Amino acid sequence: KQWYQRRVRGMYTVLQNCIDRVNIFQFLDHIEIGLKDVPDIKMLTYLMVLRLIQINPNAVVLKLDNILEPLRDTFNSKLKDICPIGQEVEKVNELKRSAMRTVIGMSKIPEIEKHPSFVEFMKKIRFYKETDNLFKQELQASDSEEMVWEN
Repeated sequence: KQWYQRRVRGMYTVLQNCIDRVNIFQFLDHIEIGLKDVPDIKMLTYLMVLRLIQINPNAVVLKLDNILEPLRDTFNSKLKDICPIGQEVEKVNELKRSAMRTVIGMSKIPEIEKHPSFVEFMKKIRFYKETDNLFKQELQASDSEEMVWEN
């Protein structure tokens, strides 16, 4: 686990400092792997997705379905599915908050509302009380006025 955490941190450093020298689609392949890993790795990977949205939103859109699948899994997971016994509830809640911040970041990609998979994903987020409340909390925390994903 520690080896992979160092690798993910290294990927984040590459993303911050020299993304112009990296094949973005190969990089996104590694992002997809991180999105399916343990909670600590997922949270670091969510940060990278947010950064990629700023750097190259079109690449994120091209891999949209592959990114949405693990996000959906995070929101659908129960406490026992996410963390081994003994880990605190707060860690699970932070994972879901981190995932929601990623969703909010994705929602700001220009013309994302033209992608049926994202529109359907957002409908489900807004339909369920737990995820809708989380969406509203994180949206308020981000001080975003750009969101128009109405119920």
